[in-house]
Amino acid sequence: MVSHGVPDDVQNEVLSPTERQQRALRRLDDGHAALLSALDGVGEAEAFLGSRWSVWEVMQHLLTENFVQALEEIASGDREMLPPFDAREDRIAADVARLEANYQRFRALIVGLSPAQLDLPATPYNPENNYPALSLLDLIERTSGHEGNHARQVVETRRFVSAFRSAERAVTVAGLGTGDLASVPMQTREMLANADYVIGSPDALSVARRWIRSVELPLRAENRAELVNRTVRDIRAGLWSMVATLGDPAESMPSLLTALDDAVGKVSVISAPGYYRLVLEQSALSPLDAVCSSIERIEDVQQLAASGRAVVVLGADDAGTWRDAAVSLQQAGIPADTPADLLTNMSTKCTTAATSLAELIAAPLGDTDAAVDSALVLRHH
Repeated sequence: MVSHGVPDDVQNEVLSPTERQQRALRRLDDGHAALLSALDGVGEAEAFLGSRWSVWEVMQHLLTENFVQALEEIASGDREMLPPFDAREDRIAADVARLEANYQRFRALIVGLSPAQLDLPATPYNPENNYPALSLLDLIERTSGHEGNHARQVVETRRFVSAFRSAERAVTVAGLGTGDLASVPMQTREMLANADYVIGSPDALSVARRWIRSVELPLRAENRAELVNRTVRDIRAGLWSMVATLGDPAESMPSLLTALDDAVGKVSVISAPGYYRLVLEQSALSPLDAVCSSIERIEDVQQLAASGRAVVVLGADDAGTWRDAAVSLQQAGIPADTPADLLTNMSTKCTTAATSLAELIAAPLGDTDAAVDSALVLRHH
């Protein structure tokens, strides 16, 4: 007998070659049935949207020997013209039919093999990657689950297509939570792994990078409009675009959400634990004692302050300094002597400094970056 290298989860020593052959047939049948089930009803949007091209796929795309041969045959008179182009739906149906035909062919081959044929050597030992020498039966066992494995991949891909709602031309904006990995929603992790590209601030991308498998586009103040326009174009082309932010999107980037909604018309938001909750905990405030705003919505603070509750002004990416915010708040009608707490570094080790608008304007504390993980709590006298 040749050396048998088999999967770890297969205990061949207790099975006869015929039993192993039958087991491989069962795996093949189950996998093929799973694949057909996964492909059932697949349409153009699911089959052709959202795929990322690897270098190999580009190379395959450029291998046009059949096309060149067809043109040579037309030029020589051996062919009248190219065949009509198939619709994508027709191509999907034809490919499923090819899968079925190849499955039947492979199955018939396995059924017809004798014990002696099953023991024929199929692959040599490869010492470079420690790949074992395989018999024909070994190789059949290893490949009989191939369709079943990819059936699960098809199911997951179709699920992600549905989640991204590519057919509706939606952009997904996802929260990453408050810095610790445990606060990143599982749905956000899965989406990041399947998006064609991910937009986010450098800090957000540094958190999301462990799940991103595509292109990263850093978001900054100077390229925000450009990236919004790009997102519109790419969504129309069927790409999966995604924006990631620390905290919760509704808290951390309300102006970008508005810009995307105006440009795209369809924004899917994945919420996450935001910084407002941390501010309440750190400041010993209950949700009934405070209202939440953003430095990007600083014009709304005066109206919120009229409620008689503390106003939490959350920071945002590329929002300048808290001195800039204090000046804007004073210009909006908030008294300069309004007491305040400045919270910084909430993603790591939060620090709190008691201050006022006047002090933020005049003192070095005002130079503090109004980052997404910082906040200013305006209290009443």
